[in-house]
Amino acid sequence: MTTDYTHPQYDKYSPLWAKTRDACAGEDAVKAKAEVYLPNPDELCQDPVASAARYRAYLRRATYYNATGRTLAGLLGVAFSNLPQVKTSKKELLQDADGSGVGLVNQAQGVLADVMQTGRGGLLADYSAVDEVTRKRIKSVWDQEQAGVRAIVCSYSAESILTWETQGNALTRVVLLESSAVYEGGEVRYIPQLRELLLAENGYNIKVWQKHSDKGQFILKDTFAVGLKFIPFVFVGAINNDAHPDLPPLLDLANLNLAHYRNSADFEESVFLLGQPQLVFTGATQEWKEQAGSIVFGSRAAMVAPPDGDAKLLQVAPNTLAQEAMRDKEGKMQALGARLMAQTEAVKTATQSAAETKAAYSQLSLACDNVSAAYTRVLRWLETWGSGRTSGAFFAIDTQFNELTLDANAIRETVAAWQAGIVPQSDAIRLLQRLNVIDQEKTVEQVRDEIEGQGPSLNLDEAA
Repeated sequence: MTTDYTHPQYDKYSPLWAKTRDACAGEDAVKAKAEVYLPNPDELCQDPVASAARYRAYLRRATYYNATGRTLAGLLGVAFSNLPQVKTSKKELLQDADGSGVGLVNQAQGVLADVMQTGRGGLLADYSAVDEVTRKRIKSVWDQEQAGVRAIVCSYSAESILTWETQGNALTRVVLLESSAVYEGGEVRYIPQLRELLLAENGYNIKVWQKHSDKGQFILKDTFAVGLKFIPFVFVGAINNDAHPDLPPLLDLANLNLAHYRNSADFEESVFLLGQPQLVFTGATQEWKEQAGSIVFGSRAAMVAPPDGDAKLLQVAPNTLAQEAMRDKEGKMQALGARLMAQTEAVKTATQSAAETKAAYSQLSLACDNVSAAYTRVLRWLETWGSGRTSGAFFAIDTQFNELTLDANAIRETVAAWQAGIVPQSDAIRLLQRLNVIDQEKTVEQVRDEIEGQGPSLNLDEAA
């Protein structure tokens, strides 16, 4: 098996993924791509050595203002300013989602970052590896628990999802790029590995292929017949969670950011070449130049001008064209970054406006909803795993980006509504957690137990 073939949609979108990732990574990553993002202004020069020297200086002086990376960090901070709500019987996932020590919430942060940069990601529901004898003995969730097999959720970036096939809405095949660590003589070496998920007549199968040389093909290492009637892999997108890649939400911002970078290179070069004053003599001859020799000028040095001649300094007027272009793009980048979190304008009734607190139409909240839906799906797969049972597991990123703050009136009204029986206690507790009055990491049950364990409350009104 080779990796020469990738899905046509992969080939179409992968250059966009690389561009947005580089824009987020910062100046070093952008400059490492050299002429990919910053064309050589002297490319028609007949002297390649001189042209290369000028380009190195041109590249070195350019400055990259990483608006894209800062916007991504800000969006992630907004999305996870409140802890996601997670309900699952697989509690081990909260501390270690995939066996690497990264918890489910931290993994979700990485998945959301991938989706914002590439519009694409993937999650695989799986169980830790076991030997062939144990694998054949496992027929149910109870068998898995008895064998010490634990649930895992593996995340894949857009670049790792090489190709896929569907029939209708059903995923029938997907090939995922991985790496396998091999320890030899106290050193670690990573071998490229492919995980092929295939839906066959006998159910869901896994084939693992490894590449042991740079020029060799992938060799089949192992095959697993899982027996499920579906492939427990879900795509995560910026628009929806189907197999078709979406445009990266940060692509427009990345394009502007790189255009700003090119303007900065032109501006910095003009400052370097034309920024210093030039001494000019009028009426000078070659004979006078040879007689005068080196010329020193300044407030402490006397300078002799040629007969009937004059000396003056040429100072170039400020070149603001490139700088104005940079400022124009800075304004546009700010507008794009803000729009990622802004609600779409729509005509709403007063009741609708009061009830709708989440920015459901922003690119960020849509991506968050897609990530939440994908995690909910894999958690439910892991809890049922072919048993036919139903699961109430869910994962929900808080998309109410209205920045609730500590407010005495809000707290008072919430508690009053709770005591009057208008608002359920669980809802009141969650709202107080959003207001940072109650620890967000505590469950509703923990808060209830602590309240009941406190004994009678103080009646401050009667004491007054």
